[in-house]
Amino acid sequence: MAPTSDDTARHLQKLSALVTQRRVALGLRSKEAAAKHCDLSPMTYRKIEAGERVTDTSYAKLEIGFAFRPGSCKTVLDGADSITLQDGTEIIEGGQITRTQVDVDALSEELRREYIDAATVTVPGISLGEAQEMSRQAVERAVKIMRKRGILPDHE
Repeated sequence: MAPTSDDTARHLQKLSALVTQRRVALGLRSKEAAAKHCDLSPMTYRKIEAGERVTDTSYAKLEIGFAFRPGSCKTVLDGADSITLQDGTEIIEGGQITRTQVDVDALSEELRREYIDAATVTVPGISLGEAQEMSRQAVERAVKIMRKRGILPDHE
């Protein structure tokens, strides 16, 4: 079902509040400074903080400038209550939730060992090399899924 005009207005206001909160957290005292920081015109930036719709290109520039994960603005406009930053921190109206840092290499190694153990127990006659290759592929897929869902950082 398509959002009503009331829903759209509410989502634009939510985005406005989150963007304003992020501007303040970044120490950008004026809307003009934020516009420059995001490579936007001052008028376009003011529209965003006023809860008015702008182009997808403008939202993309805002996401880059404020270190939002790509697509964050659209997600809020679709009804989400938060924005996730590139570092995994989630900002919610009035606060933020910092995710603990995950050692991706250590996690991957632990998962590989578990997959090898599981493969050797459940597949009689599997060679160690075959079990290692299965575990490598499984861990690669698991890490990809966790990055896509924002559980692990996109970089590494």
